[in-house]
Amino acid sequence: MSPASPVLAPAARLRLRRKMLLLATVLGVGGIAVLAFLNRIPLPLRLTVGLTDLIASAVLFLIVRQKFGAPPPAA
Repeated sequence: MSPASPVLAPAARLRLRRKMLLLATVLGVGGIAVLAFLNRIPLPLRLTVGLTDLIASAVLFLIVRQKFGAPPPAA
């Protein structure tokens, strides 16, 4: 049996959503930076680290979208 997920206040949900989006963005930018600019690291290691960061970023974006819903459309 899994425990019931706690119900968060709207302000806490918004803070958590912002933190997760920030982390996903930082991971994505870091992954691109590793792939593009760190030439002193051997290519296989650079590809592994950079692609892992990009995949983790995509997973976090998906989690945020599923847990918190899509953002409202711009007016």
